[in-house]
Amino acid sequence: MLKYIVKRLLMLIPVLIGVSIIVFVLLRVFAADPAPVVLGEHADAAAMQSWRDSQGLNDPIIEQYWDFVTGAIQGDFGESYYTQTPVFTEIMSRFPATIELAVVAIIIASVLGIVIGVITAVKKNTIVDNLGMFISLIGISVPIFWLGVMMQILFGKMLGWLPVQGASDADVLFDKVTGSYFLDSLISGDMSNFTNVLWHMILPACTLAFYTMAIVSRMTRSSMLDTLNQDYIRTARAKGLAEGRVIRHHALRNALMPIVTVIGLQFGSLLGGAVLTETVYGWPGMGKYLVECVQKSDFPVVQSAVLLIAVIFVVLNLLVDLLYAFLDPRIKYGRKEA
Repeated sequence: MLKYIVKRLLMLIPVLIGVSIIVFVLLRVFAADPAPVVLGEHADAAAMQSWRDSQGLNDPIIEQYWDFVTGAIQGDFGESYYTQTPVFTEIMSRFPATIELAVVAIIIASVLGIVIGVITAVKKNTIVDNLGMFISLIGISVPIFWLGVMMQILFGKMLGWLPVQGASDADVLFDKVTGSYFLDSLISGDMSNFTNVLWHMILPACTLAFYTMAIVSRMTRSSMLDTLNQDYIRTARAKGLAEGRVIRHHALRNALMPIVTVIGLQFGSLLGGAVLTETVYGWPGMGKYLVECVQKSDFPVVQSAVLLIAVIFVVLNLLVDLLYAFLDPRIKYGRKEA
């Protein structure tokens, strides 16, 4: 097992090198020159030239890339062009907010997706099955930014049930200890703070969860249909086991492998790709911050954030693979068959 984990972690190295090269080149080729944005459009050419020299932007691109890589290996990702704060500090101050949004979204998506998938598989070719697949089709087809805006209009503006911007009201104040609004509001000891954060979480989490729920439900249905046709399911029913027990303990458990894979990959997507949702709802996470940095050509932040997303995907894939061994004892990593 340990040998397998080390091997998978070593595979992270070429992935990070490839991602870093692509992002580095794309920023230099297609992004706007950060000098006028940082110094202002009225800054003279000499001042801009001096600033580019100080940031190493006039060096050959290979030399710039080498400086970035060697710094990253030592844990130095540079400083933001605008705040002059270390990039790692900037990202980590916002990443907990993205994590909590993604965790809530993946829980909602997983629970609803598995329930819908199981029900539609059991009720195959009925109106329940058709309704469930119709909901899944909508979830896959609807653009997430459009869904977010529609939910804001319906639940925020028309019905007035839920807040539509930010992670808490402007007059709700509590110390930022962990960077997670859930945890920090609980640490504050005032449950009204936690309730306020919870209400702000509902719309963005549900919006973010809708697409993933559709993917999970379709995968669950497909996997369950394949499992329900197996001989051991017919045997379990022939032995007189209750249908609910057959579904829960025999069919669903054996159908979990592809479902877990999808959930793991989607969780990685939510952590790294909640850009649109955070932007629509003004959620103070890494996705919204990354959009702002791309618009401002804050190269060090964008490069480091994309590398972090790549690491998240690889690590989550590894965790999903290790979870296979727990779900199916027949899977043994690092051992060869005799």
